[in-house]
Amino acid sequence: MHEAVELLSKYLKINTTNPPGNEIEGVRFFADIFDAENIDYKIFEADTGRASISARLKGTGKEKPLFLLNHSDVVLAEKEQWSFDPFGGEIRDGFIHGRGAIDMKGQGIMELMAFLEVSRSKQTPSRDIVFLAVADEEASGIKGVQYLFDNHPDELDAGLVLNEGGHGIIDMLPDRPVMLISTAEKASNWLHVSCQGPPGHGSVPHGQNALERLVRGLNRLQKTTPPIILTDVTAEFFKKLAGYWDFLQPYGSDNKNETLVKCLTESGLVSTPQISAMLRNTISTNVIRSGSKTNVIPSTAEAKLDIRLLPGQDSDEFLTEIKAQLADDEIKIEFITKDESFGSPIDTKDYRTIENVLGQHFPGAITAPWLMLGASDSRFFRERGVNAYGVFPAMFSKEDGKMIHGIDEKISEKNLITGSAVYIDIVKALCEL
Repeated sequence: MHEAVELLSKYLKINTTNPPGNEIEGVRFFADIFDAENIDYKIFEADTGRASISARLKGTGKEKPLFLLNHSDVVLAEKEQWSFDPFGGEIRDGFIHGRGAIDMKGQGIMELMAFLEVSRSKQTPSRDIVFLAVADEEASGIKGVQYLFDNHPDELDAGLVLNEGGHGIIDMLPDRPVMLISTAEKASNWLHVSCQGPPGHGSVPHGQNALERLVRGLNRLQKTTPPIILTDVTAEFFKKLAGYWDFLQPYGSDNKNETLVKCLTESGLVSTPQISAMLRNTISTNVIRSGSKTNVIPSTAEAKLDIRLLPGQDSDEFLTEIKAQLADDEIKIEFITKDESFGSPIDTKDYRTIENVLGQHFPGAITAPWLMLGASDSRFFRERGVNAYGVFPAMFSKEDGKMIHGIDEKISEKNLITGSAVYIDIVKALCEL
């Protein structure tokens, strides 16, 4: 059995569902490996059971350190909905099964294999290589990367970060795969929206029902479609694909933003959820609470909104727009979380190196920069001026993508073994080995 397959199977058996996290068990898994390999490491415990681990291979110092970043926590898996034990780590039919196989314990093992390969080679890289498995990414990062920056900033002095966010897609184009490298992500801003009004008996509506008022405001908000905003990474993504999608040929000819918008609109793609989220700031109403009895008019009502902003967008300005769309001064809004989005450039030596290695391993594939629609721990580094690229060298179908945070998550042995080999070559190339 390939070492990566065996290690991932063991790793998936560790239940690190967040909440509560229990990432300390994942830390012990890595600590045992590093002990066996005589590699020094440090453990950082932000709270009971909420731990991260860092291991470092010393380089010449020619360049600032390369960080292999991954998170050990996973989202909830409702066992009764799965066809196998989500924490069984079962190897069957060419797949390793379990929650986190894709997001992101599988990639964590790929990064580990590259880290171990350099250590075992006894060669000295041109820069320190840091393997960093953190807690709490699936929630907020507060007990993971944020904790480390707040309490151990010297441990995160990075020159380059490789993390999740990019991956290969076999069926995006009609005749060839696409390998995505995440260079930016949308900023996550969560809002608390509330309204108050006089209570009363349900039999005597008085027209100032807090819940009804809030619902009317939210309805006005949801009827407003945010405008299309083309970011540099999105424009470059479609530019890379323009020669392979017939409907994008006009954009490939003139590279004008207005042409791209026209192509996407006329093709109908602009209305699909995935493409729309790449082109717009988004608003999702995901929680609403009010009342306790059917015959009592509630005095309070509240909702929680998930706002995702494109790179370069100001969260305070967008909040002002939301207030205007709610069109009710009695509806109060406050930030639960507030963030900005920063991207990493593609015109760097490191990006080109990554791109070249991916091209060698996936001949014929189109490599393109990608705007990650969700949030990752890369944001903590990017906002501090450190380039971070999402690289997950595995090929999936669009249907496979539904397994991320979904049911029956698994990764093929082929993807895991190939991805490990790719990561080894990427790390060697970035560290002049």
